[in-house]
Amino acid sequence: MEGDITLEILAERMAGDSSAPYYIAGILREAIYRGILPEGKPLHQASLALRLGVSPIPLREALRLLETEGLVSFSGYRGAAVTALSLEEARELYEMVAALETNLMRIAFPRITRRVVEEAAGVLAVMESEEDCIKWRDRNQMFHTLFYEPADRPLTLDMLARLRQKTDRNIRIHLASMREESQRQHREILNAVAGGSLENALRALSFHLDYTSNDLQSCMRSESGGKRKL
Repeated sequence: MEGDITLEILAERMAGDSSAPYYIAGILREAIYRGILPEGKPLHQASLALRLGVSPIPLREALRLLETEGLVSFSGYRGAAVTALSLEEARELYEMVAALETNLMRIAFPRITRRVVEEAAGVLAVMESEEDCIKWRDRNQMFHTLFYEPADRPLTLDMLARLRQKTDRNIRIHLASMREESQRQHREILNAVAGGSLENALRALSFHLDYTSNDLQSCMRSESGGKRKL
């Protein structure tokens, strides 16, 4: 179960060089995505270093890496803390994601081959039975990116990946509520691409991204309201 996963378990799963900031950042990033390190909570570096079995210097460098991604913030003497994503930020992020993805689809569409469609169908099939929210998110990103890579726009793809890192940090909050409908929408996108209709593909993609954005905001409102009642 999701709640049984701890920071220590993540470190064991993600074996790597404990002196490498990128490795440490990977553990902390997933811990934030899974809610193990909650939004708004301080990150006590001495405690984190002890729990992960790493040295303080690469840990601090890892936190700085996450700061560039918007997942961590530093505030003077109070040190580092996990940032919180507001409703307004979530809405704006998805507006940017939608603009980039629809533009990439438009450019890439004439170059999307049958092989790309088949790979996307394979990814979608795996997503149907994937229970882990983080693995589902990774395959979701792979599904979308397969259609955009033929556009040959590496800078745009890099920017899109950064934006998705921020929006997908809350995938655990709303995956359950949107999963079935999201999968149906993915199939519509796939069918439109396979059918050779750019207009239908853009319509299906835009609807999907708008739906996902609205669902995330709705779940964030519900969670925020629940916290205020505690």
